[in-house]
Amino acid sequence: DPRAGIRLQVDDNGDGIDESKREALLQRGVRGDERVEGHGLGLAIVVEIVSAYHGEIEIGQSELGGARVSVRLKTSSKE
Repeated sequence: DPRAGIRLQVDDNGDGIDESKREALLQRGVRGDERVEGHGLGLAIVVEIVSAYHGEIEIGQSELGGARVSVRLKTSSKE
């Protein structure tokens, strides 16, 4: 089943993330909000964890007006 697995989706109602910047935000040291302190590690760590489980992460547009971050982890098929 191509839909098998776990999907986690987080939506916000903020300003959103410009499509041209979404891929860069998944890299270590890149920050989306310069108004608050941080090191740009959050999404980069999520990418590492998701990759370790052969999953996928995507940044998109939320119906709330802000960003949507979706994580999909596939179930393993052990036979």
